[in-house]
Amino acid sequence: MSRTDAQRKMDILEAAEDLARLAERGRAAFDEDLAVSLAMERLLEVFGEASSHLSEEFRNSFPSVDWRAIIDMRIVLAHMYHRVDRNLIWMMATTSVPDLVAILSEPR
Repeated sequence: MSRTDAQRKMDILEAAEDLARLAERGRAAFDEDLAVSLAMERLLEVFGEASSHLSEEFRNSFPSVDWRAIIDMRIVLAHMYHRVDRNLIWMMATTSVPDLVAILSEPR
């Protein structure tokens, strides 16, 4: 059974919420605790995977979101793991994801 755009949006928002909880532990926890950094990386993969299955209509309703970049990020995390920049992971989790959550939470 295929998931709806509403369900995929909830997947994105739930992953973002989990990312925020992990980010609250601070950069030191991210740098020092492998479980924290790998969990954040995995949540970004979920974020990208859910985004890749949203309908074009849904994505087009949020023109300010760079969906291609989000989807490409998931590809890098899953398939080009040797190229993952930990600083970029932290920046996405603490800046880009909250910005996207704000956009997705705007009334339509």
